[in-house]
Amino acid sequence: MSEPRHLIIHGHFYQPPRESPWTGLIAQESGAAPYPNWNERILAECYAANAAAKVEDGKLVRLFNNYERLNFDCGPTLARWLARHGENAYRAMLRGDESSCGAHRGHGNAIAQAFNHSILPLLSPRDRELQIAWGLEDFRFRFGRDAEGIWLPECAADEATLESIAAARVKFVILGSDQGRYRGATAADRSAGPFIWRGSSGTVAIFRFDRELSVALLGPSYLADGRRLADAIIKVILELPPGAALMLACDGEYLGHHRRAGADEAARAIDIIAERGDIEVTNCGAYLAGHPAAGEFTINTPSSWSCPHGVERWRADCGCRLNPKLSQEWRAPLRAAMEFVTAHCDAVYERFAAPLLSDPFAALKDSMALALDESAAATERFFARHRVPDSARQERLATLFEMQHAAHTTLTSCAWFFDDFGGPEGRVALRWAARAVELAAIYAPTIEPELLDRLRAIRSHRREVGDAATLYLSLKTRESRGRM
Repeated sequence: MSEPRHLIIHGHFYQPPRESPWTGLIAQESGAAPYPNWNERILAECYAANAAAKVEDGKLVRLFNNYERLNFDCGPTLARWLARHGENAYRAMLRGDESSCGAHRGHGNAIAQAFNHSILPLLSPRDRELQIAWGLEDFRFRFGRDAEGIWLPECAADEATLESIAAARVKFVILGSDQGRYRGATAADRSAGPFIWRGSSGTVAIFRFDRELSVALLGPSYLADGRRLADAIIKVILELPPGAALMLACDGEYLGHHRRAGADEAARAIDIIAERGDIEVTNCGAYLAGHPAAGEFTINTPSSWSCPHGVERWRADCGCRLNPKLSQEWRAPLRAAMEFVTAHCDAVYERFAAPLLSDPFAALKDSMALALDESAAATERFFARHRVPDSARQERLATLFEMQHAAHTTLTSCAWFFDDFGGPEGRVALRWAARAVELAAIYAPTIEPELLDRLRAIRSHRREVGDAATLYLSLKTRESRGRM
């Protein structure tokens, strides 16, 4: 009997940190009505819906935890919010990974994500290493095991990024079929691979998702009819040779938020496919364990899944926009302003952490463990590990760590994705920039006047917003009142 064909469906679940960096609360977001904010709305429509997806067969209604059958990542900033405000969905994700580990000999469905969803090819080597390390630590804390794979925000990759992934000893990443060059596969071969990338730091397996098919199946007609979705997938997968895998990938929010019936109909489609004897629904880690990478992958220029111009969408007026009448001239100066903040915070950390630690960078990489577990025992272990015995030094370091975490949040990719920085996503960057600047001013002269000069030159398309400096100050003032 020939080996069955395999199906991997990946869901990328993520939300930016909408919470106030001062209070930890999310302000009312009118666009999310009738819910108080977008996190609450998407929780109801997507994350909770996938925890208990309904498949109706006549009078029989079956419930499925989709996280048990999806290969998935849950962004650290979303996972932190879910753990506090969406416990049922959060626990369903943990159960889904645990169940899949049992079903696939220790290879779970969940993979890690770089921490702040910043575009890794645009970061310095130092900051890219931190983003990967923090994402892996967040995964370890939540899922109780080391991650085999990691999701690259926006699938943004280049040689340097893959070198960093290899150096972190991560086994695999997921990229689109139109990113880089896949050698060893014919033009008609739509299989997921995996393919091997070789660098000076080691190797990384590359899973290739079928971009064309993934986009087509996100349409409302397929995610409104699970049987039709299953038939479309089966038709393609049976064209592959026995043992091969087909991989689909999408923003997880399509499964219930962008497509209202998406969670239920995805469950129906997976159930139909899983009941066949000739197709196995699996995950990347399990498939890689039984099918080592064969073909080769190379990438010469930065690439992503959301910008045909590489990674320009997150730093330039490249033409990627929702409204073709609007320009994105604001992208480059906003990027420069946020990089000005992060560079200053990096310098402050290096200067003021050096007298307190034997290895400041190692401690900063490890600092996510301190942020994730705030218990007295974990804090004691952290500072013992880094040989910081007295409380005064510990308090100074805790503030410096918080400053660095806030600075990294200013480069969250969503701020550049849409047509204007004045929406909820751009406000995330400005709000966290204000917090990073405030914390840095405890140790060094403030850079806020120069930052405001830079922001004044950045104009919004929204008349009520004005320029970025005005928005920055209004957000900061509003947060200050909220703390009173």
